[in-house]
Amino acid sequence: MSNKTCCVIMAAGLSSRMGRHKPLLPIDGHPAIVHLILTMLNAGVDHCIIVTGHHADDIKEACRDLNNITFVHNPAYASTDMFTSAKIGFGAVTNDYSRILFTPADIPLIPVSAVKSLLACTEPLVYPGDRTKKGHPVSIDAAFLDMILSFDGDGGLRGALSSLPVEPVYLAIEDPGILIDMDTPEDYQKILDVCESKEPSP
Repeated sequence: MSNKTCCVIMAAGLSSRMGRHKPLLPIDGHPAIVHLILTMLNAGVDHCIIVTGHHADDIKEACRDLNNITFVHNPAYASTDMFTSAKIGFGAVTNDYSRILFTPADIPLIPVSAVKSLLACTEPLVYPGDRTKKGHPVSIDAAFLDMILSFDGDGGLRGALSSLPVEPVYLAIEDPGILIDMDTPEDYQKILDVCESKEPSP
């Protein structure tokens, strides 16, 4: 099997608490979904699968200039949970990839350095953060895809990952970007404040 990595990104939700579609909100001059995809690709991820639902056409249009991405759609996004969308994304991963990264689109400040650290870690199930604060993206050995796709217990994706026959590894990453999500307008403002406070890239 190759050493290629695919990132599955959830962008199917209704963004009901935000009131605006989260993947399209601007972050550092790009829509959040584009900012996140660029982070993954710049860190060395080979391909990104974006699971769409609400505003699918707008997301595709926002990403029109990006390479190495695939879109899959959850037509029942309004009535199903994130695990349903995650299964659609995982089901689109081909056997070209040995590792999968997974993250929702509403955690847009994941740093390139965190993704690189995950890619350098060969353990089969890796969370950035610790047991009490698990961040994103999660790194999963592709050998577990069939087990995740067939999981029908409780707890959604969290339950599926907990059911895997392997102990998770926690990778200490200090950057808060692995944890900061944006569910509400207040969350989004905090993200903008964080972006404004960072030193500009050279």
